[in-house]
Amino acid sequence: MTETEDYLLISGIQHFMFCMHQWGLIHIEGVWQENSLTYEGKMLHERADNPQLKESRGSVYYSRSVAVVSHALMMQGVIDVIEFTKDPDGIFVEQKSDFYFPKIIEYKRGQPKEGLEDKVQLCALIMSFEEMKNIKLDYGYLYYFSINRRVKVDIDNALRDEVKKLSEQMHYYFDNNITPKPAKIKGCKSCSLESICSKNFSEKDAAAFNSRILRDLL
Repeated sequence: MTETEDYLLISGIQHFMFCMHQWGLIHIEGVWQENSLTYEGKMLHERADNPQLKESRGSVYYSRSVAVVSHALMMQGVIDVIEFTKDPDGIFVEQKSDFYFPKIIEYKRGQPKEGLEDKVQLCALIMSFEEMKNIKLDYGYLYYFSINRRVKVDIDNALRDEVKKLSEQMHYYFDNNITPKPAKIKGCKSCSLESICSKNFSEKDAAAFNSRILRDLL
């Protein structure tokens, strides 16, 4: 077993904050179902995350699909884009033989959300990058395709504490193989797993369903 094999995916922290049950279905039970929204998001990310795309503009260059890991959070993930600007107060980049300041950018399909789902994911990525590079970043960016622009996010102590709290909860459920119970929320209709969500079945319905499956197998 590798050192990070039991680390959770940072992308899951957004699922967990949106709906703990959705996160459990995906990351514990291994259930996934595509819909038009998730498919569109995947296509947009594939274009943005292509590591073969190399861009340089004067004193600025971009790295895509950058793997990061946090041993403190026991999480790992991939940063969509890092924008590096030449800066003596930045970090030393070996392949450029110079110092650059990193701006971390996470790409999102829709519009800015009322909740913290996107912000905690960005924060977890930044905290992982900080741990790896021994640097402190005060902000990052969420790029929303629907409005075609970046939104600056302050990475303050309150957001960092929220990430730590969520990661602890996620590890508890994952380590104990517990899928959190479902709850009806405003975002249920847009969830790709809505049709197979446990909230649609009473315990009696689930028992009858299981009985039918067993009967068909015999």
